[in-house]
This record gives sequence, C-alpha cells and structure tokens, in this order.
Amino acid sequence: MDTRMKNLVWAAVLVVLLAVGAIGLAGALQGLDLGAAARASAAGSTAAPTAPTGAGRPASAAPATPAPTSSPARSLSRFDPGASAAENLEVFRRALDGAARSASSSSVDAATLTGALKAAGFAPSAMQRSADQTSANLQAPVLTVAVRVGGDCLVGQFVRSDASISTEVAAPVAQGTCLIGRQPKA
Repeated sequence: MDTRMKNLVWAAVLVVLLAVGAIGLAGALQGLDLGAAARASAAGSTAAPTAPTGAGRPASAAPATPAPTSSPARSLSRFDPGASAAENLEVFRRALDGAARSASSSSVDAATLTGALKAAGFAPSAMQRSADQTSANLQAPVLTVAVRVGGDCLVGQFVRSDASISTEVAAPVAQGTCLIGRQPKA
C-alpha cells in the first residue's frame, strides 16, 4: 500500500505540473506577435491581420477593410503618464532592450532593468521586480519587471540564456499589484 500511495502522489504532482505548464504555454501562445497588426498598420500594409488562437479559442476572421481610427498612433520617446499602458509599451520595451544589450547577459540584474526604466521616465514607486537570485542562491534565469500604468501593468521579462526581452500589457492581479510574491525594492 505504501508504494501505491507514493505512486498516486507522484501522479498527482505530474498532473499539476502538466496543467501549470499548459496554462503557461497557452498564455505564451496568446501573446505571440500581438504587435504585428500595429506594425503592419504603421507601415501602411494592406494585409489583414489575423488574431492568434489560444487554447480553446477559435481564430477570429479579420475584417475585409481596416476599421477607421480616430487618431493616429503616436510614438513616444519617453514615458507619458497621460498615455495608456498600450501607448507606453514601446517605450517600456525599448528601455528594457537597451538595458539588456548594455552588458553581458550574466551581468544584467533587476536593478539594471529598473534603472533603464527610471531613465525612460517611469516612476520607481510604480515598479516591481523579481529577485536576482533563486531560493537556492543561484542566478535567476529569468528576471521580471513590471510598472503599473493606470489600471494596467506593463510586464517585461529578460531571459539570460538568450538575452531576449519580452513585454506585454497585462491586468493587475487581484491584490492590485502587477507581480505576485515578495519582490525586492525597485
């Protein structure tokens, strides 16, 4: 009976890990190239954008003609507190990308990322960041930073293995913060 119980526990752990992985993968897939439509529109492309499909969501058909916009998208050079999170996303991405390229990937830390955001005009009081080291005292393979802008969060991740940056606009978590858990001061 003892071996059977151990097998059941391991099976339950495996199911939970697979479920968490599937949720994370579905979220990552939903975020794939969301800026393609905006880039195509800004470049004057006539190709209709297609919506990414997530787990359990059907692909939506793109309209035959683009919807008219009331004002052209503005390109910001610095953080604009009067602009939406979506309008500030490109400034956020450029700041993180510059910080990631300023040093070797092993020397980039969360303070490097938040420093670049401060230099771009983001308020330190609105920032959150992940720890530079894991609980096992190893260098964190992924660093996450977030800035609360109005009712939304700008969230960015730096992946050490390939020095890549990914960014997105996300809703805050239930507590009203952008990241979960205890974070060091930004």
